Order: sequence, then C-alpha cells, then structure tokens
Amino acid sequence: MSQNIAILIGNTKYDELSTLNCCANDVHQMRELLLAAKKFSRIVECVDKPVDLVKDELRELAESGDGFEEVFLYFSGHGLSNSDDFFMCFSNFKESSPNTTGLSRNDAFELIRQFKAELSVVVIDACEAGRNLIKNHVKPLSYTLKTKFSNFVQFSSCTESQFSLAGDRISLFTDEFIKACLNKENGPVYYSDVESALRDAFLSHYSQTPHFIRQGTSQEKFCADATHLKNFRETFLVVPGSDNQIVSPPVTEFACAKAAIEEIESLIPSMAKAQEFINGVFENTVSASGKTPEINDLFDIRTVKYDDFELVQNKRSVIDLLRRRGGSDSFVESDVEKTKRRHPFGMTAALAAAAFASEDDYDTTYNIWNHSKLQSVHVGIYFEPKSMALNRVFSEIVFLPRLTECLILTCNSYEKRSSWDSFNEFDGTKKWKWSHHSWFDDPAEVAQEYVSDPYSFTKKYVFSFIESNT
Repeated sequence: MSQNIAILIGNTKYDELSTLNCCANDVHQMRELLLAAKKFSRIVECVDKPVDLVKDELRELAESGDGFEEVFLYFSGHGLSNSDDFFMCFSNFKESSPNTTGLSRNDAFELIRQFKAELSVVVIDACEAGRNLIKNHVKPLSYTLKTKFSNFVQFSSCTESQFSLAGDRISLFTDEFIKACLNKENGPVYYSDVESALRDAFLSHYSQTPHFIRQGTSQEKFCADATHLKNFRETFLVVPGSDNQIVSPPVTEFACAKAAIEEIESLIPSMAKAQEFINGVFENTVSASGKTPEINDLFDIRTVKYDDFELVQNKRSVIDLLRRRGGSDSFVESDVEKTKRRHPFGMTAALAAAAFASEDDYDTTYNIWNHSKLQSVHVGIYFEPKSMALNRVFSEIVFLPRLTECLILTCNSYEKRSSWDSFNEFDGTKKWKWSHHSWFDDPAEVAQEYVSDPYSFTKKYVFSFIESNT
C-alpha cells in the first residue's frame, strides 16, 4: 500500500557558522502541521544529525515501503550556493568540501528519486536556496526534473543571491509557509494554493523573495480537507493580546527590514579590513614558495600588482560572473561595447553588408572598472625561467570586491618563449576558477583551499619534461 512520508531536517549548531537556535522549533512546528494534515503515515525528524547519517537514513527509508504516494523533504539551516550547486549546510560544513560536509541539491534530488513517489515536495528555508533551472556548465535542473520525477514541487525561502531571515523562535519563511498552509478553512489545500499565499505574504519583503519550482498538474494536494487543520490553526494563529502564548508573533515590515539590515551590516568590513583580506590572500599564496624550494632553483619569482582590471584576460567570463551574482553595490562595474566595423569600399558596400550583418561585423570591447578604491585587485606571480628550455609560468588572482563578500578568480597559464629574452602572452581563452568569501574569512585558509596553487601547477609543468623524454 502506498504511503506518504516526511523527512524534516534542521540544523542549529555549526562549527564555523553562526548558531541558528530557531531551526529546532522550525522542525517542531512543521511536524505539528504535517500531523494535523492527517496525511503522512511517517514523519522523521533529523535535528543536528551528521549529514552522513541523514543520507543513510534517507536511503533506508526509500527501501522501507512497497510504494510511496508522496515524499516531503524539509530543511532549515544555513545554505550556500556556489558555481556548481546549492548546498544545505550541516554542523561541520566547510566551503572547501561542501559535497562531504553538506547535502547538495543534486544529491538530495537523487536520494528523493529513490522513493519513486508519485509526488516529491521539497521545502528549503536557507540562504541562497532559490537555484535557477539552468546553470551554464551544470546539468540543467529542468532535465533532472523531467527525467527523474513524476510530479515535483519545490518551495525555497529566497533567491540564489538573498539571505533567508531567521527569528528568535521561528524562521520567517517557515512561519509564512505554515500560515499559507492554514490559509484555507474549507475544502482541499493544494500546493498551488500554498504558493499563491506565499507570493502575497512576501510582496513587501524586498530583501527576501521566495523561489518556486513546480512540475505537475497544479492538482497536487497538501491536505485533503482543510478542516483537519482547525485545531492546529487555532493554536498557531493565536490572536495577539490574548491570554494564550503566542507561538507565531506578528512580524512587521519595519522589523523585517531592520533584521535584514542588521544581518547585512554584520557582513560588511571596514575598507582597511577588506584591504587586509586581499593582501593576506596574496601574501599567503606567494609565501607557499617556501614549501617547494626546488622551484626556486629553476625559476625566479616576480610579482605584479594592479589597482584596476585593465590587463585581465577573458573579461567576458568575469563580466558574466558579475551579472549572475547581482548585488546592491557598484564597487565593480562592467559593460560591453560593440562598435560596427568600417568598410573600406564606401557607403554602397557598407549598406549591402548591413543587410547581412552578423556578430562578426562588430568589434566587442569588455570593460571592468574598480570603484571600490581598494588596491591590488589584480595580482600575479611570474615564474621567470633560469633555463632556456623552460617557458614562463604566470599565475594570477583577480579580486572582485562586493559590499558583503569578495569574489576571487584564479588562473595559471604558460607563456611560450618568443625569443631569447621574451615571451608571448597566453594565446588561448583563460578559464577562471572562482569562489566567493566573507571578508572575515581567514586569508591563509582561503589561499590554501581555494586559490589555484601556482607552485603545484609549475611543478607539474617541470615534471612534464620527464614524460617527454621517456
């Protein structure tokens, strides 16, 4: 017999992130809501459990029944979205190893798929939770949904570039999600009804916009009969001023705005602190040369620093990253200029060419400006060869300052010898590795974990001579 099962995950304690005490109550209140719906035969709670145990429990649950009509997955805690995926953060989460210390969106979907349920519902209350359907180099979410799920509904508390507001007792989104489920007093409650109520609830919350994904018929039901929710509704939606305890205190727009401002303010460094972070990452990267003294026998190390982005190669990919990340500041701005090429054969030829104009008929210029006044936003390490048999190696780091974070792009490349005393710049399209960091992260750890190691790259280049002689 088919059953409905719910897995509620909450994480309050973190080794390297702020504590979120409200997440335990988020899970409790969601459990009470689901019990009231009289729909789920089994509700599993996972509060502050290690991610490996949660994954194992999901696998065991998927094999525990003969069939599932609905699987409902809820998460409340910290969230992180990088260039590869969105991650639900668990207690020991590290941005340097998100796949083993967190639960990625793709892994979560794969685990849910094992239930082979008629309906899969995912509710995520976490920062940066609203992942778009299509990412440049990542397998499209739309493909995953169409090929692996019959019917799918996802509610995310905010977009990919936003924070999700916590609370003293209950998170804002979880509070509004429960209220949305309680909005109807008669008849069936459809998940599409819940989505509509949530959209209305957040119309004035400009700093937090829920994100929705739905694949189905819009007939998917959260609760067959809204009257089942009557007792829980009376408990949860206590009228302010009554003698009863208020489980869900009203949140004014000013209170939400103030909380959002305070959250953002806590992430903003002084200009001196931001410069210290940039300098620290570069200095720690350069100091790694002491770990590979053999490199110093073959190369002289020379560093360069620029206060602008004029010499950055493959600016197009940098501009694409800036546009994807969005933001409220203009510390770094960019634009793309297209200039039509002049035709040397007069106006007649120009008009004829205009009729068949294509992108190739324009010269494109990519511009990036540093308005932040921070220095050394583009830095590099040149490995100048002491032997004529060697090419030059260039490792560069680009810092894109933002109000609350710093985007870091790194790239290593070879520069072939063009003469006895000169080298050509890398003639290919540079592929940047990027990551984003709080200004308060440890520069030494960022340099070690995220910056493309120039010394390992150079060592690999040196070792390639062994292979070429075998």
